[in-house]
This record gives sequence, C-alpha cells and structure tokens, in this order.
Amino acid sequence: MAGLVPLNTDVLVAVVNEFYTTTNETRRHEIDGILCRFKNDFECVQTVSACMHMISQPTSPPNVRYFGAISLYDVIRIRSAECIANETLQLSLKTFLIDSLTSGAYAKTTSLLNKLSATLAIFSLYCVPDLWQSPVEDLTQLLAGTPEVLLKVLSDMAAEFSHVSMPLQQRSRLKAELHKFSENIIRVLTVVLQPGGSDASTMTRQAAVECVEQWLRLPGMALDQWTNVLSDVLGAVVQDCTALASILDIIAENDEFHRHSTLIINICQYICMHVSTKIEEELREDATSEEIATLVASTCSVAEKSVATLVECATQAGDAELTVRMSQVMQVLANMPGQYPQDEIVSDLPACFFISLRTEIMQTLSSSNQKVDNQFVRQISQIYAALLDVAIVKMAFPRADTWHTWNLEDRDQFESYRKMRSETSYDSYQFSGQETLNFLNQKLEESLNSGDMNRSEACLYQWECVADYLVETDYSSILKCLEICASRLAAAPSTSYSSSPSSSSSLNPVFLDLDEDRRGATLMRLLYALSHLIQVHERAKELECALIPVILSYVRADVPSVRCAIDTLHKFVEDRTESLDIIGEQISSTCYAFFKSSESKDADRLVALKCIGYVLSRQKPSQTMKIIGEILNEQNINEPEIDAPTRHRRYAFQINTFSALFSSLTQKKEVGSESSETASNEEPTIVQLLREAIPVFETLCGENLSEGSGCLIQEVCKAVRSALNALPEQYLSTFFPFVVSLLNTALFVPESAAAACALAKSAVLQCGNLVGVEMANAIAHWLQIFEQSVSSVQIDEYLQFIYHVVRKNWKPIRKFSEPSLVALKSSINICTYIIINSVVPTEVRSASQVLAQLASYTTSNDDVAQKASLAEHGPTLIRAVFGRVQRELMRPTVEALAEVLFFYFREFTTETRNILNAEPYGCSALVAAMFREIGNLRTFKQMTIRFNNSAVRDPGSI
Repeated sequence: MAGLVPLNTDVLVAVVNEFYTTTNETRRHEIDGILCRFKNDFECVQTVSACMHMISQPTSPPNVRYFGAISLYDVIRIRSAECIANETLQLSLKTFLIDSLTSGAYAKTTSLLNKLSATLAIFSLYCVPDLWQSPVEDLTQLLAGTPEVLLKVLSDMAAEFSHVSMPLQQRSRLKAELHKFSENIIRVLTVVLQPGGSDASTMTRQAAVECVEQWLRLPGMALDQWTNVLSDVLGAVVQDCTALASILDIIAENDEFHRHSTLIINICQYICMHVSTKIEEELREDATSEEIATLVASTCSVAEKSVATLVECATQAGDAELTVRMSQVMQVLANMPGQYPQDEIVSDLPACFFISLRTEIMQTLSSSNQKVDNQFVRQISQIYAALLDVAIVKMAFPRADTWHTWNLEDRDQFESYRKMRSETSYDSYQFSGQETLNFLNQKLEESLNSGDMNRSEACLYQWECVADYLVETDYSSILKCLEICASRLAAAPSTSYSSSPSSSSSLNPVFLDLDEDRRGATLMRLLYALSHLIQVHERAKELECALIPVILSYVRADVPSVRCAIDTLHKFVEDRTESLDIIGEQISSTCYAFFKSSESKDADRLVALKCIGYVLSRQKPSQTMKIIGEILNEQNINEPEIDAPTRHRRYAFQINTFSALFSSLTQKKEVGSESSETASNEEPTIVQLLREAIPVFETLCGENLSEGSGCLIQEVCKAVRSALNALPEQYLSTFFPFVVSLLNTALFVPESAAAACALAKSAVLQCGNLVGVEMANAIAHWLQIFEQSVSSVQIDEYLQFIYHVVRKNWKPIRKFSEPSLVALKSSINICTYIIINSVVPTEVRSASQVLAQLASYTTSNDDVAQKASLAEHGPTLIRAVFGRVQRELMRPTVEALAEVLFFYFREFTTETRNILNAEPYGCSALVAAMFREIGNLRTFKQMTIRFNNSAVRDPGSI
C-alpha cells in the first residue's frame, strides 16, 4: 500500500478486489492490514476521493463498491473534523452522496444504498446546525422523487445520532436541533402514511414506519406531537406482527408515555379493536411462534404502563368500559388453551398487567377520597375469578410419564411459568376473599374425587400462594381445606413405584411416585404456611391431632421431598403444645424409624430427632432418659472393619445427635402438674443428658483422630453451646469446669477456633456472674495464650472474643484484680501488635474497637489501676495508633482509633505531645488542632478522620 499512488485508484480497486477473490489466507491477511490502514494513512481528501472513485465506477465489482461505501462512512465518522473543516471537501461529499442516492438508486444493491444513506445521515449530523441548517427540508426536496430513499436517509439521521462522536455540549445542541426537525419529519410521514392520501407502495410505507421508530427512539423525544402520526403508523402495520411489536415497544419504553392520557386511551382502544384480532388470528395458526410471542409481550408491556390511566378513567371519569375490555383481552391471553410451553408460550406474559391492575384498584379503594363503582369492581373480580379457574388447569403438571419426555428447558419454563402466575389466587382473594377460598376448596374436592393427582396439587399450590395473607376471618374456609387435607391427602403406603425414567422396564419399589411426591411437598408447604393460624385457633389441639398424622405419612425414607415434611412437622411440634400428649407416641415412633434409616440424609435424621426431643420434653426425666438411652445405644460407631472416614462421620453424627437433643429437650411451655412436681425430685432431662454426653465428648476430644480431630472438636463446641443455652441457671456452675477444659483445647485448634470462640462468648455471658474468679482466671489464661499465638490465622476470632468480653462482661471480671490485669495486659499487647503489623482490615478494626472499649471503660469507671496499665503501655500504643491513622482504613476503624487517641490526649496530654513531637507529622497543624479538641470527643473524631484523609490522599496538606 505504501507504493499506492493516491491518484491511481485503479491500484486500490485491484487490491480490494483481490481481497474478496483470493483463496490464499496469508495474502488475505496481508491485504486486510493494508486496507485497514487505508482509512488513516493518507490525507483526508485523498482517502475520500479514492472512496468516491470506488463507489462511482459502474464497472467496479459490487464488493469493491460496497467497500468504498463502508470506508467512506468510517472516514466521515472517525475523521469528521477534517471532512468538515475543508469547505471544498465538505461540498464535494454532500454533492456526491446526494447524487449517488438520486441517480440510479434502484440500480444499486440494497446494502450499498443502506450504507450510502447512513453515510449521508451521519455527514449531515456533523454539519448541523452551523454548516447545514435545514437538512430535512433540503433532502425532502432533493430526494422527493425517491421517497423510499428519502425516508431511509431521514430514518438514519435519528439512528446515527448514537454513533456521532463530539463534545457533550455540541451533542446536546445537535439533539435539540433534531427535536426541531421532528416537525418536518412528521409532515413527510403524514403524507406517506395517511390512508387514501398517497399512492405509496408497501415498501415506502415500511420505510416510513421504520423512520417513525428511529425518531421515537431519539433521546428526549416527546410523544405528544407524534400522536397523529402514530395513529397512521399503527394503521399501516396492523398486519405486520414484527413492525407492530416494535412500535408498541417503543411507545411503552418512552418515559413520557404514562403522562399522555389521550394517547394511552387511543392505544388501548387500538389494542382492543385491532391488535387483539391480529393476535387471535396468529395464535390460531401457530400458538408457539416466537413472532407472536414478541407481539403479545409488547402488547402486555403497553397495557401494564396504561394501568394507572385506565383505572383513573374507570373511577374518576366513570368510564370503565375500556378498562374492562383491556382486562378481557389480557384474560384471553392469560387463559390460552394448551399446556405451557408445549402448546403455547404467551399465557405467562399478562401476569404483570393483572398484578399492576389489582394494586392500582386496591389503592384506589383504600383511598378515602375516591369512590369506585361497585359494578366495575364486580366485573373485574369476575375476570380474576376466571383467571384462577383456568390457572388451576394450566398450572397442573403433566403426568409423570409425560413430564419425563420434556427436555430440561421446557421443564424450567413451566416451573417459571407457575411462579410468574403465583399471584393469581392472591389477586382473586383481594377482590373476593371468601368466595376465592371456597372456590379453591370446591376445585380441590372435585380433583380428588376424579383422582386427578396433579390438578389437586395445583389447587393446593394456589392455596399455598395465598396462605401467608389469610387472617382469622377466613377460618371457615381454612378449616374446610384442612378437613379435606386431613381426610384425603395422607401419603400412600410404601408400595408406590419410582416414576424416574431410569426405571424403564422394571418397577422398583424405592421412591414415592413423582406426582404424589410433588403433591405431598406442596401440601407440606401449605400446612407450614397455615401453621400460624392453626396454632392460635381455639381448636388448635384437635386440628394438630388431625393434621400431624398426615404430615407423618410423608416422613419416610422413600419420599424424595421428605425434608418438606420434616420441616413442617418441626414447625408444628417445636412449641411443645398439649397435642403432643395425644399424638406424641405416633410422632416418636415415626421419627425414630426415620432416624434409624441410614438411607436418609444425616441432616434430615437430626431434624427428626429434634421432633422426638420436643415430644420427650413433656415427659418425666426418668422416662425420657430411658428412651434416649435406647436411641443412643442403637448407634454402632466402632463397628469392626470400617474405614477412618466412615468412623469419623459416625462420630460427628453422634455429637450432632446430642446437639439436637440439647436444643429440643427444654420445656418452653408449661406442662402438666405431675411433671412439675417430679421436676423437684429429679434432675432435668437436659442435665442428665449432658452428664451422659461429657464422657463421650472428652473421649472424642482426647483421642488422636488424625486429620478429623479439629472438625470433631468443632462439633463438640457447637453441641456444648447448645446445651449451655438450654441448661437451667442453677446447673451452669456445675458444668463450667468441663466447659473451660474443652475450651483450653478447642480455642487453639485451627478448625475449631471459630466454634470455640462462640462457645466461650456464651460461657462468659451465662456463667460469668455465677462462677466469679474462675471465669476471670480462665479468661486471663486464654488471653495469655492468644498473645503467644498473635500471628495465627484465627487471631480475628480471638479479637472478637476479647471485644465481646470487654464490652459486655468486663465490669464483673475487674472485681478480681490480679487475673483481670493479666488479661488487660495481654489484650493491649495483642491489639498493639495487630495495629502495627496486620494487613487485614477486619483484624485492625477489631483490635481498635477493643482498645477503644478499654479506654472508655477506664474513663467511665475511673479505674485507676487500669489507667496505670494503659499509661505503662502508652508510648508504644500511641506510636502504633498514630502511625496506623496515617494509612488507608475503614471508617469504623478510624473512629475507634480516634477514641484511643482521645483517651491519651486528654488523660496524658503532656506525655502524649512529647511522644508525637518525635513522630512524622506529629507537629502538624492538624495534630495541634486535635489537641485543642480534647474536651469534645465528637469533634476530636472528626478531626482524626480529616487527618486520616489528608495523610492518605495528600500528605502535603497535613
């Protein structure tokens, strides 16, 4: 290319032609590099001339002419300043582009015409307004003989606005000019689109529609002046699904649409009269067409944006007809016949419209100054009722054998569809609560009578969707639903067969049937959602005794969704109500059978064990311990010939077994008088169980279990913490030595440090005031070891524990001077080390908060000994804090460090000043200002934050 003489464009044409015709990939790559440089390596005049030559030569191959058009467009877009600055070049470009589009336009290829049109459009944008004040008027006159080309250029003027590159101020000016041009554009479009006013061809009308689309997409374009044109456009595209969808999308996306009530009403009338008919015709031909789905989506989008205006017309103007008609159109779409998404793919789209409509009407009804016609509300409520009726059918899963033939995408779409229409029952309930619930009960009974498993599941699903919103006034319908559930929806005996496709020719009695399992899971979620109303009803005991057996029928290893059943059972029994005295034995036997099943997940088995614990909590401790002993003896942990991982898992499960029992054996509600009397003669069950557990825990923590020991100790800590939370206060001191012994090990094993710190926090809170000096000694001992482990990865856990102690329990610990001062010294040393050395922001924050809390306690309680200890560590601590404040920090860290500095600035002013004088920036004006604020902590913090910001961003300003 370096040897290419600009005037000899024949060489360039040959190079371009070679690029498109050569089969040598190496040569093609070489030419590609040459042609890419062509647009920038020559003077703008030469490059433009070469492009014009390629385009204008009728003998040039089509590829060469198109390359010339592309290059000319890119040159104008990239080198616009050069093109515009040269007046001769500017005039030459303008003339050439207009001539190219007017002379022999229909002989050119569509791609070439499109690129020339875009080039003229972007050129005109760079010329507006200084160099070309009225491009629309001029182009209209020049291109009047070729209306399609004219409309294409006008359309491209709006489309190319997003591609122009210019300063923001110039761009804003250009946009304002384009908005002014819209009047001329509208006049041109009116002539082309007006019915009977033009003999424009179909292609011309399509170009006009595209022009309207592009100008409406222009940022900030107001809709009001386009109203008349939109009527013509919508009339012109009524038979073109794609164009119609595009226009409706543009209207819906316009920020001004919701403000134009007249336009909204006109559009909605158009949808009811024309669009709905077009959609109906297309759906009859192919209900799964992506094209019709796009049109329906656009229609629903416009309808949703119109809701506020429609409701306002129906309420304030008293004209409800259009609102009802729009709702009916949306209802037809939502209730499309056929299984979604197999037979149709549009019925989920109107959901947002109906949610918005319900919300708007409910807000209007609740407004004290608005009156709504009862007839209108009844009409709308009937539409919602019809939606619910059809939704039950459409939301029913297909039979299992059919379901397994669906691909994963269709399954996901159907499940998403159910979620999208999950508001259907709630919408209907809002308009007619009692009638909706009675209707659901009726449909549930009908589906059960007909043996339709999946339709009954759909009824339960609709109940579930509305359950969280029900109140006491709905009890009659709720009780009817519960009666149906209790009498007819228990799981079948364990003789059902797997519906999985893998079972193919043989039937394996392993899992509950897929359809029945799905219905059971929905039923469990429904009962869970209704539990808050069931448990406060006056017949709660009777209801629980009727429903819990149904729940228990799904607590089986052959039920895939058994966790739903266990969680629901847990919800009903965790409050240890009187119904457990009647149904408790059945709960215990069922849950125990499930607990013993090794096929079930450990997490599920432990929840089942908790349910047993809730039942046992209402019995005498001696009876309870006998049953618990049987449960624990069933676990064969040390079975011969098992590998280490299996043994480790069994150890962990045994620990979690104790934890589950600890959390469930406490009495949360009053029990019978007999149990109350025996409570004075027997130790509580939780106490006896903990005595039984301690030897097991000590063995597990003391044995060398290789790699798994830390994880087991972690589980022990969680279990003991659960026990501490459940123990009666009078027994806490009895078990405190064991807790300390456990923590002496667990705190310093990396895997268990976090759980051990959580246990230590609970021990301090619950036992601190009961054991006194023993707690202080333990804390001092732990903090001394923390100090030796200051570089460990779990130091932040230790710091959080120290902060917990200092913030919540420091005062009772300070009653014991010797151990508390030891703990204080270790705390200061740990925090000082972290502030100086740590690069972990959370560690620095925790250390800062500990020191700030200690300083605050010292001042508030006038603690002389603690003040002396802080003074002793003062020089090192002041330097550490002052140095850290000059680095990047989180805001809470800066504020905490400010409190530490404030303590030393106020209590040891002279000493602190002397120390800081030897530090970088210690004599700065900001530090001097901080010393002047030692009487006001809030201002001092603000000064410290300012000092930190200056040190980090602009040290020279300190």
